[in-house]
Amino acid sequence: MHVVIVQFEPVPVKLYGGTERVIVALAQGLLTLGHKVTLLSLPGDYTLSGVNFINLEQLGSKACDGISFKALIPKDADLLHFNLAIALDQLDLPCPYVCTIHGNLGESEDLGRLPLNSIFVSSDHAKRHGRNSYVYNGLIGSQIPCSSLKLFERNYFSFLGRVSLRRKGAKGAKRLAKQLMTPLWIGGGRGLSLTSAVRYLGHLDDQQKFELLAGAKGLLFPILWDEPFGLVMIEALFSGTPVFALSRGSVPEVLGQQGATPAIGGFADNEEELLELIKDYDYASDPQEICSYANTHFDHIQMSKRYLYYYQLVSSGEQLS
Repeated sequence: MHVVIVQFEPVPVKLYGGTERVIVALAQGLLTLGHKVTLLSLPGDYTLSGVNFINLEQLGSKACDGISFKALIPKDADLLHFNLAIALDQLDLPCPYVCTIHGNLGESEDLGRLPLNSIFVSSDHAKRHGRNSYVYNGLIGSQIPCSSLKLFERNYFSFLGRVSLRRKGAKGAKRLAKQLMTPLWIGGGRGLSLTSAVRYLGHLDDQQKFELLAGAKGLLFPILWDEPFGLVMIEALFSGTPVFALSRGSVPEVLGQQGATPAIGGFADNEEELLELIKDYDYASDPQEICSYANTHFDHIQMSKRYLYYYQLVSSGEQLS
């Protein structure tokens, strides 16, 4: 099958870009499974081996012009995979399509404008938008080192996310770390701290991010919104680090797959319960057990196989629900 992945942003990127990293993982997974992949996007920071590239910049101001866009699609394309909720059903596309919805639509937005063949990134995400089709995000597990450092040897908790966004829960993470009398290292934000209790690391590249996660006693994820997926959770798990989260959005799905054990961390309904869960966690747990859970459920090959299932459905004329 020749799959054309469409993203109206640069791909791939060196610094953190959640959707872009998932797209790269999907492209590599499809190639591994024997399929042909074309990436139709803006130029990224580097090229992907084995992936055909079509530069969207050549459209210029005509980027939303259906006729101009169609001219870029390879003649032998079997399926288009979009990553943005645009009015696809109004375009006369030359082949079937699916569209992954990566974020939450605002309450004021009309859910009726969702493309027919939309795919979401968790069951909860899909249900909140009145749909059923979803594929969990995946990453290339072999590119994320699993820490050999025992959990009881680690001396800080980590938080990774945009501190400026209240919904990400940075303040809650600070409260938890303070009550646990353990330093908190924050990636993805800047700030001032008068004590050693909080350390701001700013924006991190992949290597720095994985070093942060792999050295932590746990990732604190006290989110205040319904997270569609929460890629940082599986990044921590691939690193051999447990995740401690509030039960919002996709959290119970990501941390509650078949075979989940207390080693991977857990979730609670409120901050007080989450604090007790963290206190009761067995820090003698084996990081390899955590890594194994991530590789079993969130490896890019698993994600690619699930997308192929939906590709085949729409290619046979079915509409996703």
